[in-house]
Amino acid sequence: MIRLVTVTPNSVSLELVNNDCYYTNEYEVYLNDKKILSSNLNVFSIYDLTPNTVYKVKVIQNKKESDIEFKTLDKKEVLFKASNYDSNKDYTEELQNYIDELKEDEYLKIDGIYHVICLFLKSNTYIYLPKGSKLIGEVDRTKYPILPKDVLLNGYPIGTWEGNARTSFASLITGLGAKNCMIYGEGIIDCNASNSDWWVDFHTIRIACRPKGIFLHTCENVTLQGITCCNTPSWNQHCFFCKDINYIDTFFQNPPLMPTTDGIDPESSDGVNIIGVKFSVGDDCIAIKSGRYAFAKKYHTPASNIVIRNCLMNEGHGGVTLGSENSGGINNVVVTNCYFKSTDRGLRIKSQRGRGNLAIIKDITFDNIIMDNVRACFVINAYYMSGSDVLDWRYDEKYVEPSELTPKLGKFTFKNIVCKDTHFGVGYFLGLPESKIEEIELDNISISYAKDALKGEMAMTHRHEQHSKIGFYVENVDKLTLKDIKFENQPSQMYIAKNCNIIEK
Repeated sequence: MIRLVTVTPNSVSLELVNNDCYYTNEYEVYLNDKKILSSNLNVFSIYDLTPNTVYKVKVIQNKKESDIEFKTLDKKEVLFKASNYDSNKDYTEELQNYIDELKEDEYLKIDGIYHVICLFLKSNTYIYLPKGSKLIGEVDRTKYPILPKDVLLNGYPIGTWEGNARTSFASLITGLGAKNCMIYGEGIIDCNASNSDWWVDFHTIRIACRPKGIFLHTCENVTLQGITCCNTPSWNQHCFFCKDINYIDTFFQNPPLMPTTDGIDPESSDGVNIIGVKFSVGDDCIAIKSGRYAFAKKYHTPASNIVIRNCLMNEGHGGVTLGSENSGGINNVVVTNCYFKSTDRGLRIKSQRGRGNLAIIKDITFDNIIMDNVRACFVINAYYMSGSDVLDWRYDEKYVEPSELTPKLGKFTFKNIVCKDTHFGVGYFLGLPESKIEEIELDNISISYAKDALKGEMAMTHRHEQHSKIGFYVENVDKLTLKDIKFENQPSQMYIAKNCNIIEK
């Protein structure tokens, strides 16, 4: 069976409905009965289509046929192609003029390779970057527009950094309150951070906080399809208090070990679909956030209703991370049919005292996942300690009287998961004594350990504990249910448990 994921004036993304994780058996794709490609990915896209045209796609896999019919969007082409091209020229002003003048029934096709500083989306902007096209970011930070922390749009500061209002640089693509937009195609958005000083002395704020690759602020109904975004100064993608945002069949790439270069960071956003996306980044592949305590107290907005499906997390600190800026809460996150390859952690939840009593993380489901060569598969950590945190009351292991600063960890479900060549251990679940993790359920989990398993910290805490090939570290958990847990080779320790209720079925 084939499912329509998204359609643009010039392309379509489709998804095979099965129980495979990102990859599947090879199949052939026919467009109007003509073979156009072979693939082994669950999500694929077809490009160079004509607007306002009906197409029929047929997929043949394992001698079985499936087909679907769709119609491309009805928009007229506006072409940007420099007549006297200069590889050293800044094309920001020209491209921005095209965007500003674009009519609702038009799309902008950018043909060529152009240096730009920052482009601002307006509502109903459709930008098509065909194969071979590229936007290259400016390396001089003094040329970037500034988003001040004390300027509000739709009630929220336009300058933001890691869950706080902070004056920041605008990003190469910036959407401020834009609605009904698409950026799509096989082109590349290269923010060019590797040729600038964004990653040098990165803790020091020079003029303003680093820009992201694409920043969407209070935007609605925005789709990114097909594009590659790479070499970003900080987070690759940041949707901030947005609704209905779609990342479809894209590739987000940053060099390993580069600072805070996450893939996608949905912050206090509702209705985010991340489907068929490939990640290879220097930090967390996906980091779901909802601000720090001051934001939560003022805005009361969780990150919610997030679907992550048929994605490849290929390297990164965490495959899917929740927090650590989670003071507004996170709920209803479903991760399915994904492949985690060589990430430090699979699921990674980072919380701590001080995030507040609105920091309720609940209803998180992982189903049908492969974790391959992952160091620690499942980490839920209420004592998260970053490199900049100081050892204070947040890390007291004794009971602390609950207050408005006490976070809460609710229900988590992990089922139908293969953990192969695991290193440090399978699960590290550490709640607070005064606010235990309510419930964790693991069902049908298959586990093997790497032959030469590494030893290290499963979670970043004040303890700096080192483990290798353990089963489960469980502390301050109301209920841990383990059903159909299969170990291919024995763990060094099955359980390290304290103040918890473990139920085996």
